[in-house]
Amino acid sequence: MHAITNSIHTATSKEHPTSGTHFFKYQATGNDFVLADNRESRLSFTAAQVSKICDRRFGIGADGLILLEKDPSLDFKMVYRNSDGSESFCGNGCRAAVHFAHTLGIINGTASFNAYDGRHDAVILPGGMVRFSLREVSKIENKEEDFFINTGTEHHVRFVKELAAYPVFDEGRKMRYSDLYKPNGTNVDFVEINGDNSVSFRIYERGVEAETYSSGSGATACALVVAAKTGRPSPIKLSAPGGELEVTFKTGPDGIFRDIFLTGPVQLVFETTYDL
Repeated sequence: MHAITNSIHTATSKEHPTSGTHFFKYQATGNDFVLADNRESRLSFTAAQVSKICDRRFGIGADGLILLEKDPSLDFKMVYRNSDGSESFCGNGCRAAVHFAHTLGIINGTASFNAYDGRHDAVILPGGMVRFSLREVSKIENKEEDFFINTGTEHHVRFVKELAAYPVFDEGRKMRYSDLYKPNGTNVDFVEINGDNSVSFRIYERGVEAETYSSGSGATACALVVAAKTGRPSPIKLSAPGGELEVTFKTGPDGIFRDIFLTGPVQLVFETTYDL
């Protein structure tokens, strides 16, 4: 993983989404994002424009778009849009936004920022790693033979065997649109505890409507479900198709998960100017 340097160029003149906007492509364990500096509130995108930017054939290509904006009391605000234009929380996107803010000079190693579900705190670690806090999780619901948990956004978690061969797209899409979660749907995670006691997961992401290489909120959801149902202690390391993540947490007699942190790598892939 290459360290990110302070070489990002910021736009100083007024930008319009149709006239050469400066974007930055990041990846965080294979979850990829297009980011833009919107501290001057000059950028605004329709759902169709977000989809075009994220299109992998006719756009820049990404799982989602992130706008970094000013916040009245914290270091910055992160606005995340899925590739279909919908707004939501994104754990790996938070990590990318933190490193982007660091590279822009907005923060210096630590951050407190607002996201879709409220405040988060973060720190830049050596080697391009970012660690950030997630909100408390008070309950895990049984959903037939599976589980439901909200780690900033909704996740349906299923334990499976032979995860590498599991039909994630078909089964994920079926659950995402099932009667259990109408009308808004859910993300769907498939987790396997391997013979060596390691943990692997794959995810079908709502809003992307496909399997993605990773998910920060999904990794957290899987880790907490694994902890609750198997007694596995913190930290829990998880492998996704895009790389490895670590989730740490504390639990008390009330069963509430507190002091939840997600750690993983972030990489700037390229900068570009793109005309919509």
